[in-house]
This record gives sequence, C-alpha cells and structure tokens, in this order.
Amino acid sequence: MEVRVRFAPSPTGLLHVGNARLALYNWLFARKEGGRFLLRIEDTDRERSFPEYERAILEDLRWMGLEWDGMLRQSERLPIYQDYARRLLEEGRAYPCYCTPEELEEMRRRYLEAGLPPRYDGRCRHLTERERRRLSSEGRRPSVRFLVEGGKTAFHDLIFGEQAFGNEQLGDFVILRQDRTPTYNFACVIDDHLMGITHVIRGQDHLPNTPRQIMIYEALGFPLPQFAHIPLLTDREGRPLSKREGATTVRGLRQQGILPVALANYLVLLGGIEAKGEVMGWEEMREAFRLEGISRQGATFDIEKLLWLNRMHLRRMKGEEISRELSSLLGREVDGEKLELFRENVTTLLDFADFLPILEEEVPPMKEEARKLLEGSDAQEVVAVALRVVEEGVRPEGLLEAMKRRTGKEGRALFLPLRAALTGRTDGPALGDILRRLDPPKVISRLKRALVPEEDGTKGI
Repeated sequence: MEVRVRFAPSPTGLLHVGNARLALYNWLFARKEGGRFLLRIEDTDRERSFPEYERAILEDLRWMGLEWDGMLRQSERLPIYQDYARRLLEEGRAYPCYCTPEELEEMRRRYLEAGLPPRYDGRCRHLTERERRRLSSEGRRPSVRFLVEGGKTAFHDLIFGEQAFGNEQLGDFVILRQDRTPTYNFACVIDDHLMGITHVIRGQDHLPNTPRQIMIYEALGFPLPQFAHIPLLTDREGRPLSKREGATTVRGLRQQGILPVALANYLVLLGGIEAKGEVMGWEEMREAFRLEGISRQGATFDIEKLLWLNRMHLRRMKGEEISRELSSLLGREVDGEKLELFRENVTTLLDFADFLPILEEEVPPMKEEARKLLEGSDAQEVVAVALRVVEEGVRPEGLLEAMKRRTGKEGRALFLPLRAALTGRTDGPALGDILRRLDPPKVISRLKRALVPEEDGTKGI
C-alpha cells in the first residue's frame, strides 16, 4: 500500500515552528517511505480564514523545501460534507439539533457548576417529527449532531501507544453547523478517507479529537488510518508556542537570516530522534527519521540552539548556495566571493548583510563600540599615523607591517583602532584579509572619518 500523509493548516495566521515541524515530519515520512505528501487547506472557518495567510503558508513551505504532491481546499468541498451528513441522518447515526447558543451556554454552565466536564445532554436526540417542524417554524436553523453510543473507543497511537476514551464523556457532538459548514472533526474524516490518507501525523493536542473521528470512520464504514500524535513544542517558560508570536513563525525566522536546512535540522532534533551527529543535511535527516523514534516528551524551542546549528550549516555550505539564499533574503544579487571573507564570523545570513558594507561602501556605518574606542587619544594617534603612511604611498595590503615599524605597536593596541577606523566595528575577519580587498581611496576616506578634528574638539566620527 502506498503511504499517503497530509499537512492540514488553517489559514488563520502565519506558519509557526510547531506546525512547520508537523509538516516536516509528514514530508520526511512520505519521502522515506516512497509515498505522497499532500496539502489540505482547512478554511471552513469563514470569519478567521484569510487568503493572505494561505499564500504566506504556501510560500513558507516552499522556502523550507517541503514541496507537496497534491492540494485541496475544504471551502471548495462543502457539498461533499453535506452529502455525508445527510447519509448519517438517514441512517440514524446523526440528528438535527435546534438548541440555541444561549441554551448551550446554560447547559455548559450547569455541568461546570456540578464539577463535570461540559458536554451536550442529548435533549434534541429524541425529538419527534412534529417537534422538529414546530422548532423549524419558529425560525430555528438546526445543526447536525453525531449520535454517540455507549462504551469506549480505543486505538493504538504510534507514539503514545494504547489509548482509550469513555464515549459517555464525549457527548453527541456537532458535525455540521447551522450554516451548513462542517466542523473540524467531520471534515477531517471525510477528507482523510477520500484522499486515501494512511497515516495521520499531527500534534498531541488532537489526541482528544481522535475518538470522535474514529466513531465517524466506523459509522461511515471507512477503514482507519494509523495515528501518530507528536508532543507539542513550548517556549522556555513551558508555554505552547503561538502562531501570533513573530519570533516563532517560520517567516520571522527567515527574516532573521535562518537557513531552511538549519531550521529543519533543529526541528528533527526536537523530536528526540537518534542520529549520527547533530548537524544534518536533508539526506541525513531522511535517513535518521523514524516515527517510532519520536520521543513522547515535549520539547523546548531554544533559539540559541537553532542559531548554533545555523552557524554550523553556513560553514558547511558552498559559496554559491549562501549567495543564492542571501540574494533571496535581501532581494538583490550578492557576490559570493565577497561572502567567503566573513564565513567564519557569521551566525545568520543577516550577519553577512551586516558585514558587506565593509567591502561595498566607501565608508561603512560606524557602530557605537567602535565610535567609543576611537575617542581615546591612543587610538587617535594610531589612526593619524596610518593616514600619513597611506598618503605617503604604502598600499593597503602593506599597511599593518608599515605601522608596526612606524609606531612600535602591535597586537590589540595597533589592530583595534585600525579595525574600528577601517570597518566601523570591533569584530570581524582578520584585518589583513580586509585590507587586501580595499583600495587606497577607501582606506584614506575611512581613516579621515575616524579622526577627531583638533581645532574645535568636535567629533568627526
């Protein structure tokens, strides 16, 4: 049997890393098993679903490299769900419910006051045809509820093992709303069946939905898929990650200069999956991934660990690959040869962008720590001597040796003022490597910028 999995986002917000992890696990499983990875847009919530979020989710999945083998939208399939609901009504497995929101809220309040979990009390289950006609004549539009029978629903989860739920705790649940749109559990079952889904891989928060869905599967005579519920991601305070927190969205991480392969690598590690090493490329991730190897323990999203992995991947990547990623991020072409100079000094793609003015601009911006360093008299003396040396005709690549001879200084006392003056910062690649890439006019302009005019004491930096 061909393995078929799906990722089913709701376009109610940007793709956050928790859902990206689920998409990745489905994709890796399909690719490892030679199966198909399908996409389903669950957009039946008309008030909260927006096409711009759908576009953003698709763009982020493509950026991650998670190409899909087929796609559908639930909003385009409403007649299908209505037909299956009609079938359950005809077979007595569902019934119309005429309860108003106020009546349902009162029902909920009574259960909570009694210390019981809220559920529907079944009051519309045994209405006669005459009572239903009367309620309809009053203008009440019915929803459709699934009739839950007694007993329990059990299943095997590939991550959490054997699971069992008492049906009486669930109550009769809505499968079709008053506006004739399907609820999540109902549409999910219909689509998973019609899409031929063999493995439902999703977040642990959907574990309580599974018994309801199994009841629908069985009522319609559908074969059950296998279920695998993935423990959720939390932040350092133990709170669930939210799609509304920019720092934890895929788009936010991309804008910070994170690589898709580094993000995927980290999300695989968060599953507790055993691998030969922590730094993995796509092929290594496919080889290491096993559903049964995913830990039952929740995982904490640690941005520092992700940044470390990003740094490791930047050091492994080819120059043209880095150039392509950075050009895409900045929206302009970037010379890959220039990037090689900074490879050992960067953690993200944005760090490259921060370093590039050293080579590209006549006078790069001055960072505050460099500005303060250059205010000292010793630093000013070094810069003044360097300016005279260059104006006397010494080439940039020979400046450091000439300065050692002229000043008798070496080490930090010499290099830090020169670095601050020539690059506008106190960190970066070897100063000699930078000087070999600068022409004399740039060096002179930067040294002049770093000098404080003596006549009025104002700062020229």
